[in-house]
Amino acid sequence: MKWAALYHQPANSSGQWSTPLGLLSALEAQGVKVWHCPFTEPARVVLPSLRELEEQSIEALLVLYAGPGAELDRQLLLLRLQIDCARLDLKIICELGDEPQTRCHNAKRVQVADLSLSPDVPSVEHWRNLGARCVWFTHWADMALFHADPAVIRSRRIVTTVGRRRYTGLLQAVFGPLFVNRRCEGQQNTHLYNSGLIAFQYARWRELTRRVFEAAACGCCVVANRLDPNVGLELLFVDGDSIVLYSNGWELIVRVAQLLLHPERAARIGAKGQSIVLSSHTQITRAQQLITLVDQLVPSHGAC
Repeated sequence: MKWAALYHQPANSSGQWSTPLGLLSALEAQGVKVWHCPFTEPARVVLPSLRELEEQSIEALLVLYAGPGAELDRQLLLLRLQIDCARLDLKIICELGDEPQTRCHNAKRVQVADLSLSPDVPSVEHWRNLGARCVWFTHWADMALFHADPAVIRSRRIVTTVGRRRYTGLLQAVFGPLFVNRRCEGQQNTHLYNSGLIAFQYARWRELTRRVFEAAACGCCVVANRLDPNVGLELLFVDGDSIVLYSNGWELIVRVAQLLLHPERAARIGAKGQSIVLSSHTQITRAQQLITLVDQLVPSHGAC
């Protein structure tokens, strides 16, 4: 099988989001031939023409971009009309990014896609209610970056990359140098998450975030804010067993303090969370899942 992949590759390499490349590499390892179609500026994106896609024997176009893009939306709609008029079995797959934050950018893309992938259960329900074919395709850890590193000494401290967010000031005031909040790029993430016993997360949008999977993959005991049951976090991780959840600042401080006082318990929870991620939530398992989803798609040509 051969797919085309459209993704953002900014001229400044430090702005490159590595997640699409990790997924594409995993797809290639699973036997999918990938025709890479990166673009540097969303306002100047140019999709492959239908003729080019046919010449390359492309079976699916995978769109890995969920930012603002009026020109992308326009070209995807044109391509959708051309595919339907030609009655071709060429599927458009749109990955919807970090919904619900990116939901505002996706209304037109889900309409032209044969399949949309969202990491957010409420967003999946939203799009399905509007008639779109959308599945829960939750976040994962790219093992090229997020993995255990035995060369790094794990200390009894709390690490995070959230920046300025609710409760970070409180954690800094209570735990002082034991709380490390640092912006990281590339392999710096690997080192940070392997250096801490606990990883702190606060989801501002009350959503299941990528950081939960990435920190857990490195063996951290993830401490995250409790979310609504319909978000699905507790379908994947169990509070007190593979993750630690809190509902307010007081509970956060108490639970973190308990983990610091009993590092063996934190290590045990971290190991369980890591096991769950490595078995079910890596770029490899998502690639396998995506191949299955695309294989199951039945062409539904619209009117020309």
